Amino acid sequence: MDLDITKIIQLTRNPVLDWVFYILTQLGDQYTFIVIAVILYWVYDKKYAHRFAFTFMLSALVNTGIKEIFKRPRPYIAHPDEVSVEPHWETDGYSFPSGHAQASGVLGYTAYDLSKKMKKPFIWKIGLALMSLVPLSRIYLGQHYLSDVVVGVLFSFFIAHYTFKLIDLMKDKEEIYTLIIVPFFMIGLIFVQNHTFFISAGAFIGFAIGYFLEKRYVKYDVSNKASIQIIKVICGLIGAILIKEGLKFVFADTLWFDFLRYFLIGVWVAYGAPLVFKYVFRRH
Repeated sequence: MDLDITKIIQLTRNPVLDWVFYILTQLGDQYTFIVIAVILYWVYDKKYAHRFAFTFMLSALVNTGIKEIFKRPRPYIAHPDEVSVEPHWETDGYSFPSGHAQASGVLGYTAYDLSKKMKKPFIWKIGLALMSLVPLSRIYLGQHYLSDVVVGVLFSFFIAHYTFKLIDLMKDKEEIYTLIIVPFFMIGLIFVQNHTFFISAGAFIGFAIGYFLEKRYVKYDVSNKASIQIIKVICGLIGAILIKEGLKFVFADTLWFDFLRYFLIGVWVAYGAPLVFKYVFRRH
């Protein structure tokens, strides 16, 4: 039945939908996470951004672990004669559960929580759209079965709900508890030779260390006028892109290199950028 549903959805394939769903699927990728995380961290509320980042990366870690257990091939690999896929759609890793769908679930739950805090229902509607369209795009692109995306969304929504509650229990010591998890990621790097895990571990460890340093020593007040907030986000993202893409010209393309890049991005987002903002964008 899983395969039949994928084949039925792919019957609608045409150049326009190919483009639309390829764009939509990027909303469940790491770039969307980075953009949302930095906006929350640099503009809205650092503690809330920590909550989001912690949950997102914990979900990614769990997703990688489950994939390594089930090792289910993607539809276009298991059924190459029945599921069509363009060369630039092909991705590494296993199919169950869908990482993109799981990411959309975390985004959706965060949107739900923010909509309640800010009393803006439209934010939750955006979250619902993400949790529907991103999983659908994964099936359309031949990357996943229906069961992959349904389990991914439900599982991540469950993880996000209880992780948010867990972080509440940390009170004002969330930076300490976050650092406590770092050794588990380091141990995992020895046993799990997986690209997604390496970049997730790098980002988490970098963010954990950066968040601790920022909270203890920088204590940057994110509030500022709208024009400055926009400039901060643009400048900060340029810094993150330079780290992510610029270092490719310096080091060889290996798992440990990817770990290093995302570690530095995590440190930049949580500590480096706020330190720069504190002295460059002073409020008058």
